[in-house]
Amino acid sequence: MSVAPVASAAPVVDKPELGPTPTRPGPVQRWSLQQVMRAVESNHPRIRAEQARRGVVDADVMTARWTIPNPVVMTDSGTAEYTYRVGITQKVELGGKRRRRVALAMACYAVLDADLRVLAASLRADARRTYMEAFFSQERERMLIELIRSIDELLAIADARPGDIPKSDVLEVRIVRLKARQALENSKFEHLQADIRLNNLLGNKAEIELELSSPARDRPPRWLDLKNDDWRTEFLAAYQALLAEALKHRPELERLLRERDVLAHEERLHRSERAPDLLVSVGPDFVPEPDYSFVHPGVFAMVSFDVPLFDRQQGPIASARARRVQLSLEGDAVRTDIAREVADAVAFACFQQSQFRLYERELVPAAEAVYNDALAAFMVNQTPFLVVVRAQESRVLTQLEYLRSLTAYHTGIAEVERALGTPAI
Repeated sequence: MSVAPVASAAPVVDKPELGPTPTRPGPVQRWSLQQVMRAVESNHPRIRAEQARRGVVDADVMTARWTIPNPVVMTDSGTAEYTYRVGITQKVELGGKRRRRVALAMACYAVLDADLRVLAASLRADARRTYMEAFFSQERERMLIELIRSIDELLAIADARPGDIPKSDVLEVRIVRLKARQALENSKFEHLQADIRLNNLLGNKAEIELELSSPARDRPPRWLDLKNDDWRTEFLAAYQALLAEALKHRPELERLLRERDVLAHEERLHRSERAPDLLVSVGPDFVPEPDYSFVHPGVFAMVSFDVPLFDRQQGPIASARARRVQLSLEGDAVRTDIAREVADAVAFACFQQSQFRLYERELVPAAEAVYNDALAAFMVNQTPFLVVVRAQESRVLTQLEYLRSLTAYHTGIAEVERALGTPAI
């Protein structure tokens, strides 16, 4: 919402300090909230780094598929027995060990997908929060500039009517302008900082100039009732449904399930390793006569295997079982945390929406009406000069609080999205 200028006897030239945040040398980029969230979710370096783990899992699967013992060439040239052998020794794995190694490696894909969902949910919330901070800083700077301009126009009117306005009122207005000027300088710095943070999140250079559009509530959350002004009943109506949705879609719970699957495959692999492996040797042998006048050819075959009498993978199997129990208990703890996070986030979002509606429907229109009445009365000498300035100041502060409530509302939505693990709008 803009601050309408007052009628002026002469055009007012902007002072140098009323210029916006210094324009950076880079190009200007225009963004909306949804564009920022999509860009961050798809192009953030942390997402790309996490996606690169798929190549590591591919390599692990390839390793599991091709971990086949190589044959060994063996020779026996003992002269005491006059027997010479040349053969191949091959280890043969029994119990489906290779198949279970492949299944264990393949199960890591599901863990990777769950990790990507956890990271994407976190980045979406960060993108929404950072965008709203930058948007609020942008709008606060603009409105403070318009406030100072309107004060300058009122001061120009006062200068054009000497004697009609008490000097004390004019001095007090100039004090108000000085305070607004100080707030403007702080706002410019905070705007620059917020733009730098958003540029960093988008992967831009710091010199990129950002123009952010207002995140209007064209698509309100499906669980918020726009006609309900009581945030308490709104919270009670939405909490149970959203908790059930969070327990169904929260990626942290999905990751725990996938980790349990990995441990199940690991336990099966350890059980299969109880089965002995055969060591098979086969090849020709040659037995010469003592005077080496004739060689008797033949074939030899040897089979050996270890007897799983002592090492039966007791430790690895017990470890896998214990970790599965630990993951089950951790899942219970995560569900408890999710219930608390959903309750906090939904209550905060419902309350902030009620505040946003209060400013949008009542406080901002009331402040606009008070200012318009005060200005009209002043122009016909029916109200003091200071009342108009106070009304304009109150109008701008109310609009700033309106923007702050909008920012807090989207911060609440970001927390709900983080608690649900899925987009909230």
